[in-house]
Amino acid sequence: MMARERMFLKKYLLIICFLFPVTANAAQEAKKWQLDAAKSAIRFSVAIEGSPAGGEFTNFTAAIAFDPENMAQSKVVVRIDLNYIEAAYSDVAENLKKKDWFDIENFPTARFVSTNFKHLGGKAYQVTGEFSLRDITRAEVLYFTLEEYDEHQAVIKGKMVINRLDYGVGQGVWRNVSSVSGQVFLDILITAISE
Repeated sequence: MMARERMFLKKYLLIICFLFPVTANAAQEAKKWQLDAAKSAIRFSVAIEGSPAGGEFTNFTAAIAFDPENMAQSKVVVRIDLNYIEAAYSDVAENLKKKDWFDIENFPTARFVSTNFKHLGGKAYQVTGEFSLRDITRAEVLYFTLEEYDEHQAVIKGKMVINRLDYGVGQGVWRNVSSVSGQVFLDILITAISE
């Protein structure tokens, strides 16, 4: 091999070695998605005096990086603006904003930040994350199914059950679960499009 060819080969190998770590790191990133708010919803249900009462958080954002083939690098951050609540009974929506409940004057947002995704088989998954409400953060689990997934769109349907008392939601006489149940059920529909 001529000296000129050896020098070219060394330069080529050096370039490959330099670029490979960058390529490997780029391959580790999960696919990023943009929330389609018009086709997404976060609804809640709680028993009041033994009867189910439901509502919806109508203003939320989500930063999503998700790939079923790369869940180690997948991440989601959801922020809910608690100023925007709709409910079957208008007094429920208004009361939830008050100091004894969400206290939106001091804590206007709720947040979920994922820490770990797990495939449960088929279309079933779970994501564990830190859920923050009022001034309290706790680990919670969202179970979801991947209803649709292709290069253009992803759709998930999920469920989470939290205990409102864990977050200080319902102060004073409202801590009594005989009037308002401690369990709150969240139904989540997320539609996202590829960035």
